Amino acid sequence: MRQIFLYALLFLFNQNPLRATHIVGGEITYVCLGNDQYEVKLTVYRDCYNGVPWFDNPAAIGVYDANWNLFKNIEVSWSALTHDTLPIILDDPCLVAPPNVCVHRSTYRTIVNLPFKAGGYTMVYQRCCRNKLIRNLPNPLNTGISIIATISEQTMLECNSSAVFNKWPPVAICVHHPINFDHSATDPEGDSLVYRLCTPLNGPDSLTPQPNPPFKGPYPEVVWKNPPYNLANVLGGDPLTIDPITGFMTGVPNTIGNFVVGVCVDEYRDGALMSTTRRDFQYNVADCGVPPAAFFAPPSGCENEVLHFINQSNVQQTQWF
Repeated sequence: MRQIFLYALLFLFNQNPLRATHIVGGEITYVCLGNDQYEVKLTVYRDCYNGVPWFDNPAAIGVYDANWNLFKNIEVSWSALTHDTLPIILDDPCLVAPPNVCVHRSTYRTIVNLPFKAGGYTMVYQRCCRNKLIRNLPNPLNTGISIIATISEQTMLECNSSAVFNKWPPVAICVHHPINFDHSATDPEGDSLVYRLCTPLNGPDSLTPQPNPPFKGPYPEVVWKNPPYNLANVLGGDPLTIDPITGFMTGVPNTIGNFVVGVCVDEYRDGALMSTTRRDFQYNVADCGVPPAAFFAPPSGCENEVLHFINQSNVQQTQWF
């Protein structure tokens, strides 16, 4: 009986790492190399503190045709050389970075041969589950992610590459402080780009958290926790908006917590839609506080005398007023 119990514990231990609670977001982009060759780049983000398990090794990217027939399944190995931790950068020097926010990033790259096919292809990476602290989804621990990229017929005929976002959004933002973020992208061919908020795509659940190959589509959108959240009110407070021409994002959150956000950039050439780059990410809204001033000052001084103040606070500012 004791031996059976030990086997059961080992089984549960081996299964638990698959029940991920870590997905923060990601995106897939591609570069056309010519001769039906495409360099595919998958970027995945995970929560450092609440994340279980580590990044997938390998990560499975499924390639489906227009009828959702699996054309090929690509397994891309993970390398520690592609892993880093994103810095926390606040745009106001008088705010304090929250101590419990941390995001890891890893990038997978591979080259795939995709011969012309009517209807094009959809590439997809899937994982469950999202961060347990998310406020704008009703059941984040059982809500997965589907990161997709489409390769249209026109893309294949004209050897088009997808648009690429220039920067990842800030890891932490501050409650009651404005969001001012340049969410623009760059297109290698110089095509016209149009930006919009979009609802992220759902993915596998906790019963099958790491499908290999990924499930076929079409992929449903996540369900917002409504009220009060929806695509027009992702964070609460002053609604999050994005300029369709510049990609500049604004808003003022009024609630502390983690929030799922989706941004899409549509690429047009001569009025025809070439591709859409989807970004699924998470805003961590925190109380950044204001650093307290703590100074040692001389007990007295005379007019026009220079007085030397000693900074005794825990914040090393360059100027005080």
